[in-house]
Amino acid sequence: MRMGKMKTNNWLSVFTFIALATLLIIQISYMVKAARMEEQNFNHRVVMALKDTRDDLSRRICPDMDRFLCGKDCPRGMHKTKRAEVDSIIRANLCLYQLPLDFTFSLKDNVGEVNSDELFGAKFYQQSLNGLLKEQGIGIHLEFPDRNRFLLRQMRGLFFVSIIVILFLIVSYIILLRMIKREQLQMAHTKEFVNNMLHEFQTPLANIRLAANLIRKKKEDKEKTDEYTDVILNEYQRMHSHVDDILRISCDSPEKCEKNKVDLKKVLEEVADNYSYRVQETNGELTLNLNAGNHSIDSNNGRLAQVISNLLDNALKYNTGQSLISITTESNDKQLTITIEDNGIGIKKKDLPFIFDQYYRVGTGDLHNVKGFGLGLNFVKKVIEEHNGNIKVESEVGKGTQFIIQIPLSNG
Repeated sequence: MRMGKMKTNNWLSVFTFIALATLLIIQISYMVKAARMEEQNFNHRVVMALKDTRDDLSRRICPDMDRFLCGKDCPRGMHKTKRAEVDSIIRANLCLYQLPLDFTFSLKDNVGEVNSDELFGAKFYQQSLNGLLKEQGIGIHLEFPDRNRFLLRQMRGLFFVSIIVILFLIVSYIILLRMIKREQLQMAHTKEFVNNMLHEFQTPLANIRLAANLIRKKKEDKEKTDEYTDVILNEYQRMHSHVDDILRISCDSPEKCEKNKVDLKKVLEEVADNYSYRVQETNGELTLNLNAGNHSIDSNNGRLAQVISNLLDNALKYNTGQSLISITTESNDKQLTITIEDNGIGIKKKDLPFIFDQYYRVGTGDLHNVKGFGLGLNFVKKVIEEHNGNIKVESEVGKGTQFIIQIPLSNG
């Protein structure tokens, strides 16, 4: 089922990519078509304005105007006057068609120059004056230096919306990919968790069944039945511990866990005392450096003690030799810092971002005696966050690991 779901997710991501790519192409194509329509509309209005300009000039034709338009010498001062008059006529007609742009015009022979076919390419406009003047082949040649800028201003609303849509599609696809990747990773961790859980439960269940059968066969041998009963109780305790690991996460919110003012110094001393025997078994040493001036915090005593226990338990489990563990506390006016350092096998850099994820277990290489469900550090982080604190980890393979916890001090 999981493999089928992963394949479905992979196909979903492929089809989503194709759909988004298609939408992007359609959106870009739509933008290009809209730009061409805007350009065609602009060209049409310019042509209509030039035709109206021709009509206005036909009503103002006089010898001086004819000489000016034909490019001949005009009486003194008349050339400038006629140029200003033609400029005014063109500008007035452009404004009638809502084209208030700066322009340059010249009077040229109609040579049929070819405009660029590219979108927003170089463009000029011509209007023949044949039939108005004594000479033929004369036309008005018009250009707009700010034409493309004007067109883009006209389309800015469309461009803005289109860019927003395109960015939304891209961001949506990236988010989808991350969600699929996160789900696949979660599925892999869940599968590993289930496998570990089945393995951890199968062994004690088999031992309990075996011990129960032996008790049935040897009812009269009290020494043997006591021995088998101890096996059952030990395996029960082992299973109970695993169940606690799983159910411990059930207290998800601070509201479910009542907090009181707690002296964390006493908590650390009690937990350290409980672990001292296990540390001595490895010929190691557990050192307390409780240097903080204030250890008073608002906490659920049991849950925070369990956090410290989990970290010490990991320090012992992930160590191949003599365990050297230190617990150090420091404080300022607002917060308490607890540092738990060991000399264990360390954690690879690639694993560090994920060690607090639910069900995630760090590979232990040749260390095969480490059991668990990948819930301990997830529980640790959850409890620390319930206390409005934070936890970070520093580690180097072969040298050890350091957990740094920061918790606000009690206000009371």
